[in-house]
Amino acid sequence: MSPTRTRPHVSLGNDTLIQHGVQNLTLPGSRDVTPLAGRLLWMAVFAAAVVFPPANTAEWIRSTTDESTTALVTGLWLCKALVVFNLLAIPLVRRWFPADTTSGSTVPLSRREQGLIAVILLVAMALRLRGLGTGLWLDEIQTQLDYVRLPWGRLLTTFDTTNQHLLYSISARAVQLIGGESATTLRLPAALFGVASIWAALVFGLRWMPRREAWWSAILLTVSYHHVWFSQSARGYTALMLGTLVSTSLFLDLLRGERSGPRVIWAYAFALALTLLTHVTALTVVAGHGLCWLWQARTLSAGPRRWAPLAALVLAGTLAAVLYAPIIPQVVATVDKSGSTGGPVVWQNPAWFLAETVRALMNGIPAGALLVPVAGLVGMLGLWMAWSRERVATLLMLLPMVIMAALVLAAGHNLWPRFFFFGAGFLVQFAVRGGFGLLDRTVARWRPAFAQSLGNGGLAVVTLASIAILPRAWQPKQDFEQAVAWIDQHHEDGDSVIATFIAGYVANGWLHRTWPVVEDTASLHRLESPVARTLVVYTFPIRLESVSPDLWKELQTRYQPVYVVPSTVGGGEIVILSRTAATPSPSRTQ
Repeated sequence: MSPTRTRPHVSLGNDTLIQHGVQNLTLPGSRDVTPLAGRLLWMAVFAAAVVFPPANTAEWIRSTTDESTTALVTGLWLCKALVVFNLLAIPLVRRWFPADTTSGSTVPLSRREQGLIAVILLVAMALRLRGLGTGLWLDEIQTQLDYVRLPWGRLLTTFDTTNQHLLYSISARAVQLIGGESATTLRLPAALFGVASIWAALVFGLRWMPRREAWWSAILLTVSYHHVWFSQSARGYTALMLGTLVSTSLFLDLLRGERSGPRVIWAYAFALALTLLTHVTALTVVAGHGLCWLWQARTLSAGPRRWAPLAALVLAGTLAAVLYAPIIPQVVATVDKSGSTGGPVVWQNPAWFLAETVRALMNGIPAGALLVPVAGLVGMLGLWMAWSRERVATLLMLLPMVIMAALVLAAGHNLWPRFFFFGAGFLVQFAVRGGFGLLDRTVARWRPAFAQSLGNGGLAVVTLASIAILPRAWQPKQDFEQAVAWIDQHHEDGDSVIATFIAGYVANGWLHRTWPVVEDTASLHRLESPVARTLVVYTFPIRLESVSPDLWKELQTRYQPVYVVPSTVGGGEIVILSRTAATPSPSRTQ
């Protein structure tokens, strides 16, 4: 017999966002805005949208009238039209979807619980500030060099690689305007988004799982190696996780039909639009939510409650289109070519993906060789129990990850495990639900109190063990400075220092060196020192081997490693190779 189905909501107080929950965001259409002030604000924004000059704005941003400016003008006209559409939607949503008269079946937090969540978030922030400024890795450096340093106009209208996580670049630039350029300021938004995602995970967990389990899930995320690691990486993945949790919480409210007023509709639309602005892979969240609405609509009563989820999805799409409108042609072209290498590579192989995922999990979980397979089995059990308890919530958690896997495989895209980090909160909750559910069905039948103590004690041990391995997460992700310092110290007259394309990009663009970059075996032979040593610096060997297999073979057969800088990024070790002139080069033999 399945457990009693409950539909708890969370209310965290009355004053702040953390105390009040995501469902109480004040947005257009909210009755918290006085009618006169709301109308004046609406009229001002509408007038600004109408008089907005796309052509002059595009010329000001680009300072030119080339083809890119013409495309930008088209995008700005589209943006202008979509802003007007969304403004007109505000009164329509208020008319079609009456404001909720109740807040649903809330489960308010006690004063003790409010204090506990505050302590958890403070601890989470402290764990993520430690070592925040050490060792940027390749993608972070590219974010700083290619995007965060751009003027605002160029930043908002540039999307030439999928390394551009637009919302994150905007956030990092805003922080650096205040705190200056540094690794710490570049990463600070990731830490803040990461801490907020712990709160969002608790809010969502309290909607579908037993109270104790929701709290343990938040605690485990707080001390998780992987969550801390991503919270210290200047990329948009913690923002993506936060947006997924917030939007999923709101959409669950809409699907249950307990809250379907303008406030929840607009809160969902804004949350999901910003999530999409973080990374286009959030489209899998949109698709998952849409499929859940189609599955659940038959059980909702006719009228506003049935159509409120669809209205929220449509508005999320139009708001995201507003944000992307100036760069839509760039986005389409960039996404279409992303992951393309001209042929099959190992990181497009599902077997490599599984092996890399297991390796990463084992590195970041205490006693990983033992706990990773156990956690996998317990997580599968938790998934089944979640389905038995709350099918709608389970589908909302599971479908985006399934759709992501299907799309990546179908498109032949690179299978990076980080693409699935947005669902980490859900996976932790499945594992916690499975662990407690297993105890409920075994030990609790004979000794209920002992089963509860055993579950709490076991997770307390896991929490302490996770804290013990956190220093791994605080180590430099890639310490290019150390590699350059070693070469400066050991370089002798007559030595040649050469870099492969990735190492050269960082050394020359970030650390202001002038190392020649080798692209193939011919350029390697040409750049080698004829009288002394040749030092070659490379990183990410899997990429080097895929792009330049002949060069990789040459380096492995004729050079010897003399120094290796460790990395917490998979395959990100920085390797320095050496070859002396006494070893003849094929290009110089007669």
